[in-house]
Amino acid sequence: MAKNCSVRLRLPRKFKQGDVIDVKAKIKHPSTTGLQFVEEAETPFERFIRAKPAEYIRLVEVFYGDEKVCFFEMNSSTSNDPLLTFKLKVDREAPLRVVVTNHRRETVEATADIRFA
Repeated sequence: MAKNCSVRLRLPRKFKQGDVIDVKAKIKHPSTTGLQFVEEAETPFERFIRAKPAEYIRLVEVFYGDEKVCFFEMNSSTSNDPLLTFKLKVDREAPLRVVVTNHRRETVEATADIRFA
Protein backbone atom coordinates (compact mmCIF):
# COMPACT_ATOMS: atom_id res chain seq x y z
CA MET A 1 0.00 0.00 0.00
CA ALA A 2 1.11 3.58 -0.39
CA LYS A 3 3.66 4.93 2.07
CA ASN A 4 1.20 7.41 3.56
CA CYS A 5 -1.28 4.70 4.62
CA SER A 6 -1.46 3.25 8.12
CA VAL A 7 -3.78 1.88 10.81
CA ARG A 8 -3.65 2.61 14.54
CA LEU A 9 -5.72 0.81 17.15
CA ARG A 10 -6.90 2.32 20.40
CA LEU A 11 -8.20 0.18 23.26
CA PRO A 12 -9.37 1.12 26.76
CA ARG A 13 -6.59 1.14 29.33
CA LYS A 14 -8.24 -1.36 31.67
CA PHE A 15 -10.77 -4.09 31.07
CA LYS A 16 -11.50 -7.52 32.43
CA GLN A 17 -12.70 -10.78 30.97
CA GLY A 18 -16.30 -10.57 29.77
CA ASP A 19 -16.32 -6.78 29.29
CA VAL A 20 -17.64 -5.18 26.12
CA ILE A 21 -15.09 -2.58 25.03
CA ASP A 22 -14.99 0.14 22.39
CA VAL A 23 -12.21 -0.38 19.87
CA LYS A 24 -11.17 2.54 17.68
CA ALA A 25 -9.29 2.06 14.42
CA LYS A 26 -7.81 5.25 12.96
CA ILE A 27 -7.08 4.64 9.29
CA LYS A 28 -4.81 7.07 7.49
CA HIS A 29 -5.75 6.74 3.82
CA PRO A 30 -6.96 9.23 1.20
CA SER A 31 -10.33 8.75 -0.42
CA THR A 32 -11.17 10.25 -3.78
CA THR A 33 -13.16 9.34 -6.87
CA GLY A 34 -10.65 11.17 -9.04
CA LEU A 35 -13.45 13.04 -10.80
CA GLN A 36 -13.41 16.77 -11.43
CA PHE A 37 -16.41 19.02 -12.11
CA VAL A 38 -16.49 20.86 -15.45
CA GLU A 39 -18.67 23.97 -15.51
CA GLU A 40 -18.48 24.55 -19.28
CA ALA A 41 -19.91 21.13 -20.16
CA GLU A 42 -22.52 21.12 -22.91
CA THR A 43 -24.36 17.98 -21.76
CA PRO A 44 -24.92 16.42 -18.31
CA PHE A 45 -22.74 13.49 -19.38
CA GLU A 46 -19.73 15.76 -19.77
CA ARG A 47 -20.03 17.38 -16.30
CA PHE A 48 -17.26 15.26 -14.78
CA ILE A 49 -13.88 14.20 -16.11
CA ARG A 50 -11.32 11.80 -14.65
CA ALA A 51 -8.62 14.17 -13.36
CA LYS A 52 -6.63 11.55 -11.45
CA PRO A 53 -6.96 7.87 -10.54
CA ALA A 54 -9.49 6.87 -7.91
CA GLU A 55 -8.17 5.92 -4.48
CA TYR A 56 -10.28 4.59 -1.61
CA ILE A 57 -10.67 1.88 1.03
CA ARG A 58 -12.65 -1.14 -0.09
CA LEU A 59 -12.71 -3.48 2.94
CA VAL A 60 -11.83 -3.46 6.65
CA GLU A 61 -11.71 -6.84 8.39
CA VAL A 62 -11.39 -7.42 12.15
CA PHE A 63 -9.95 -10.66 13.55
CA TYR A 64 -10.01 -11.64 17.24
CA GLY A 65 -7.63 -14.55 17.61
CA ASP A 66 -8.20 -16.65 14.47
CA GLU A 67 -11.87 -15.69 14.16
CA LYS A 68 -13.20 -12.92 11.90
CA VAL A 69 -15.54 -10.96 14.18
CA CYS A 70 -16.68 -8.21 11.80
CA PHE A 71 -15.99 -6.48 8.52
CA PHE A 72 -16.83 -3.16 6.89
CA GLU A 73 -17.40 -2.82 3.14
CA MET A 74 -16.58 0.72 2.05
CA ASN A 75 -16.55 2.77 -1.15
CA SER A 76 -15.24 6.03 -2.55
CA SER A 77 -17.72 8.10 -0.52
CA THR A 78 -15.82 7.29 2.69
CA SER A 79 -14.03 10.30 4.13
CA ASN A 80 -10.28 10.78 4.14
CA ASP A 81 -8.61 9.21 7.19
CA PRO A 82 -11.73 7.53 8.64
CA LEU A 83 -12.12 6.60 12.31
CA LEU A 84 -14.01 3.34 12.84
CA THR A 85 -15.40 2.49 16.26
CA PHE A 86 -16.89 -0.89 17.09
CA LYS A 87 -17.73 -2.90 20.20
CA LEU A 88 -15.95 -6.13 21.09
CA LYS A 89 -16.69 -8.59 23.89
CA VAL A 90 -13.32 -9.65 25.29
CA ASP A 91 -13.73 -13.19 26.58
CA ARG A 92 -10.18 -14.47 26.07
CA GLU A 93 -6.62 -13.19 25.74
CA ALA A 94 -5.79 -13.14 22.04
CA PRO A 95 -4.45 -10.75 19.42
CA LEU A 96 -6.84 -8.28 17.80
CA ARG A 97 -5.95 -7.64 14.16
CA VAL A 98 -7.44 -5.09 11.75
CA VAL A 99 -6.71 -5.54 8.03
CA VAL A 100 -7.47 -2.67 5.62
CA THR A 101 -7.67 -3.37 1.88
CA ASN A 102 -7.93 -0.62 -0.73
CA HIS A 103 -9.54 -0.85 -4.17
CA ARG A 104 -6.24 -2.04 -5.69
CA ARG A 105 -6.18 -4.97 -3.21
CA GLU A 106 -3.18 -3.55 -1.36
CA THR A 107 -3.35 -4.20 2.39
CA VAL A 108 -2.08 -2.70 5.62
CA GLU A 109 -2.79 -4.02 9.10
CA ALA A 110 -2.46 -3.28 12.81
CA THR A 111 -2.39 -5.67 15.75
CA ALA A 112 -3.01 -5.20 19.47
CA ASP A 113 -2.83 -7.85 22.17
CA ILE A 114 -5.90 -8.29 24.38
CA ARG A 115 -4.52 -8.78 27.91
CA PHE A 116 -6.61 -8.65 31.08
CA ALA A 117 -5.61 -6.38 33.96
